[in-house]
Amino acid sequence: MPRGRTSPHHIVTILAIVISATIAVVMPAGYFAVVYSSVDASLQIKADVKAANMSSLVHATPKLWRFQEHRLEEILARRPIRLRDEAARVFYQDGTLIAQSGPDVRWPFHIHTAPIYDAGEVVGMLEIRHSLVDVAQNTLIVALFSIGLAVLVFVTLRALPLRALNRATDALVREKERAVVTLDSIGDAVITTDARGHIEMLNPVAENLTGWRETEARGKPLAEVYVLKNALTGNIVEYQLPQALSEHHIVPAANHTVLVRRDGSSIAIEDNAAPIYGTEGALQGGVLVFRDVSAARQHTERLSWQASHDALTGLVNRKEFDLRLEEAVHSAQADAKNHALCYIDLDQFKVVNDTCGHIAGDELLKQIALLLKSKVRAADTLARLGGDEFAVLFEDCSLGKAQEIAHQLLEQIRTFRFVWADKVFTVGASMGIAAITQSSGNARDIVGIADAACYSAKEAGRNRIHIFRYSGAELSARNEQMNWVSRLMRALEQDSFRIYGQSYLALSEGTKPGTYVELLLRLVDGKRDIVPPASFVPAAERYGLMPAVDRWMVSHVFQAYRELSGKFGPSAIFGIDLSGTSLSDETFADFVIAQAKQHGLPPQVVCFEITESVAVNQLPHAAAFIRALRDAGFRFALDHFGLGMSSFGYLKNLPVDYLKIDSSFVKEINTDPVSLSMVSAINQIAHTMGLRTVAEYVDDPGVLQSLRDLGIDYAQGYLISKPQPLFAMAGDATPAHSQRRAEVSKVGP
Repeated sequence: MPRGRTSPHHIVTILAIVISATIAVVMPAGYFAVVYSSVDASLQIKADVKAANMSSLVHATPKLWRFQEHRLEEILARRPIRLRDEAARVFYQDGTLIAQSGPDVRWPFHIHTAPIYDAGEVVGMLEIRHSLVDVAQNTLIVALFSIGLAVLVFVTLRALPLRALNRATDALVREKERAVVTLDSIGDAVITTDARGHIEMLNPVAENLTGWRETEARGKPLAEVYVLKNALTGNIVEYQLPQALSEHHIVPAANHTVLVRRDGSSIAIEDNAAPIYGTEGALQGGVLVFRDVSAARQHTERLSWQASHDALTGLVNRKEFDLRLEEAVHSAQADAKNHALCYIDLDQFKVVNDTCGHIAGDELLKQIALLLKSKVRAADTLARLGGDEFAVLFEDCSLGKAQEIAHQLLEQIRTFRFVWADKVFTVGASMGIAAITQSSGNARDIVGIADAACYSAKEAGRNRIHIFRYSGAELSARNEQMNWVSRLMRALEQDSFRIYGQSYLALSEGTKPGTYVELLLRLVDGKRDIVPPASFVPAAERYGLMPAVDRWMVSHVFQAYRELSGKFGPSAIFGIDLSGTSLSDETFADFVIAQAKQHGLPPQVVCFEITESVAVNQLPHAAAFIRALRDAGFRFALDHFGLGMSSFGYLKNLPVDYLKIDSSFVKEINTDPVSLSMVSAINQIAHTMGLRTVAEYVDDPGVLQSLRDLGIDYAQGYLISKPQPLFAMAGDATPAHSQRRAEVSKVGP
């Protein structure tokens, strides 16, 4: 209740006390005074009520109210005036009578006046006359019942209604206090407005978020305090309250909304707007409920970023890159735009990773990522596809421009030096570029083409760029490789491989007598022609089929061991080449051991041959693989040894039994002193370490004699023995388990 206005509780209580006291003290003699006071008080209330109604009329029509006599007479005649013994008149400010109602009251009467206001100024006067004739006549009667009336009035006015009224008032007060406490304590910000959108209330959270105090914001338009913008575009966003008020329903927040605070800073929010209705359904105003979602939105954005970016380098990941590539392919096909894809494979990453550990490898990848990022255009997409493979999507870019940028990237990598502890490494890269045009196929085909081009760059000598041209020869070569994939899969399913053998010749007197046969794989095509490994092994390695081929070789050789030992003797050793991908297969060593147990093969009769470059590039995997199988009794040889400048250093970590000296040194030992020195040094160090040496590709008698003079243990080549079918020896019976037996020439000491 507004201050300065007496509450009904107090009025009724005072009247009850006054009447009871008057009855008790003055008794019948004071009744007239009590009645008079009652009449006076009643007349005061009536005058005030009528004056208030008149003031409302004046406020509604300030210039015309005094000319509306019928409205004034209606107000005057309305209760609580009793027209029987009361009369009312309205005067203008200058005393002019405007309207009157009721009989002509004769004396004695009591007069009471009340001013009529307009905007706080007196514009007229209301006069009420009340006849006192009835009061005089009823004084005696009232005196007789004064005591009972006093008691009745007191009980009626004080005891019963006021208690109920007090309870209702207390309940309303408590409800209001609870509402205020609730609004002050909830975590959401609340702003209420009137129907015009002017602020009425802000709770403490709203004050904190907007930067406005309630006392400062009250009465201001909501748009002045509650300013919204779009977080992505920075454009002003219309708040939802006008829509909620006009459409009479709750309106949720727009996406990506931020609240501009009073100091100019901004916070991410979510809000809802709703209308407020009165008891009769009339619109009273609106309420805005909003909350700070900066942390939640940052968390969501962080999760979205993590889902589309590589955690190590911060570049776009494979999933996001594929999506952007799909969009680029679509724009090329639909809008005839030109793009390009560059596939990047680091050449020396495994050396760093295996030599210095994964922490160094991770740091190298991060530095390479920063290096590449500094050279690509803002419109391009640089991604890490996995491992040491990267890709760049050149958007709206010709093939020539893409090649130009790729050369810059390659030069950056080529001149880069990676320093870790006391070691300095150079890193190269092989790159393949494919154009994205209307005729370049789908995204999957383009990735395959760029990958194949990168592989071609690696095969051509690494540290270079290969551009895939949609020419007949290039397409034919790629289609041929893809064709080999299906042919190899079919060969594995139909058992179309054949095993050939090439024996070694023991050269030195200290070499233990016995047969050493290297087992070589061949493929029989549909025409029964024998296909050499050089035709299908690159495709098998390129598309990850070599582990399956190696397993085929191991299982068939181990299965045929009884027959092989019968032909070549129990001391014969059989060499089996293994690919680098098999070394990385954690289950391959267990597979070999299980096959040996299943077929009763003594492990010492098998020597697995691994290319030196493969072993060096996968040093931890190779070392672990070799140790696991050597502990089981198998032997190992390093093939093409000597090509790496640090070959001898790696021997400490690779427990092998044989070193096969690369043919590039063997062929020139009689014409090149350096080659002769290299072969001699390899042989001496190998013998010092307790290893046997094998000279590869011996096809000249003079070279053979020089190898004998140097003390090389074995020689291998066409001069010694050509590869021949292993199981089909002339005149021998064919075992039931194999129809593909062939012979091998045994060339012993």
